[in-house]
Amino acid sequence: MKKCLSLLLALLLLLPGCAAKPKEDATTTQDAETIARVMLAFLDENEEADDLTWYREPSDVEGYVRDCYKLEDVPWADGAVARMEGARAFELAVLRVDERNVETAVEALQAYLLSRRGDFTGYFPDQAELVDSALILTRGDWVALSICLDQEAARFGFESCFGDGVNARGIPVTLGPDPEDLRPDGRLIYRDPGVEDMTLYDISTILAAWESGDDSGLSGKDRKILNAAKEVLEECVTPNMSGYEKEEALYNWLSLNVHYDTSHNNTRGAPRTSYEPYGPLIDRKGVCLGYAEAFRLLMNLAGVECITVTGASNLMINNHAWNMVKLNGEWYCADPTWDNRHGPGHFTYFNVTSQYMADSDHQWDYDNTPEATAEDGGRS
Repeated sequence: MKKCLSLLLALLLLLPGCAAKPKEDATTTQDAETIARVMLAFLDENEEADDLTWYREPSDVEGYVRDCYKLEDVPWADGAVARMEGARAFELAVLRVDERNVETAVEALQAYLLSRRGDFTGYFPDQAELVDSALILTRGDWVALSICLDQEAARFGFESCFGDGVNARGIPVTLGPDPEDLRPDGRLIYRDPGVEDMTLYDISTILAAWESGDDSGLSGKDRKILNAAKEVLEECVTPNMSGYEKEEALYNWLSLNVHYDTSHNNTRGAPRTSYEPYGPLIDRKGVCLGYAEAFRLLMNLAGVECITVTGASNLMINNHAWNMVKLNGEWYCADPTWDNRHGPGHFTYFNVTSQYMADSDHQWDYDNTPEATAEDGGRS
């Protein structure tokens, strides 16, 4: 059986598009879902976008990757899958794995294609042919699977998201706004989506209790938040640390210890605590505002100036929140929620400029928010 499978994998390597590409520029500011959506935008199947089933939340992607692609032993930093159900083979998947595991991921996807072809052979020959023409594309630590009608269009969409590709930075033109929605500087004119309550949590009493050493005036909830924050600071921060070192340590802690509250996508939504420091610090889960507010509190308790920015993402469709940190007189932007998927050593939005944020699908009240222009990452 093993010998047969090896032979089938060898044959599959000869299928169009299955050979690995030489190493090319793999820089991109896009995430996995955006890359998949860019690929979809070039395909005829985009007309049936409403019929697609998406796997984009980390827990959903993890289950799909484990159960369908059999990649349970390969860690991934970002992922998204879109597919047709029923007697349709169409599928797009984009995964970011450690570059050392790219070959393993490609082999797993090749084996998946063999299995997927078997789902249609003899029953739906046209769909089996679609699987036979599948593409497995790689670029750096990114791997993409494409089962669609126009593979060259899918390849073009994928490659346009990297290096000098038109969709490698900023809002992808294939998904982008109308010109009248842009300011003269190229940024989207900001309009609050108004989808969620983005009211900031009042941390002033917690900060005062920390400064005075007297928490007797705190509510029970705020006392729990302060005590949880103290534990984090004791674990991560030492007095001799620089502001940058404190920030890095606390950002790492959030990435390693807090999970995104996926109930946010349920009909009833996430509890309010997930929008507050309470969620990440005590429940160890939160939505974007909860991540930002927990980080703001921790940083201010550590003596580093930090604010929460409330704005939007996804071309002004969704509310979003992130932070700005002041180090050595300069402001820097950081998005602990979006970096939570990447983990220490793979951060994309840590101490970047405001323009970088604008170029990577963040929108906010630009005129009433500090502008981060320093490009040294805050280390100096």
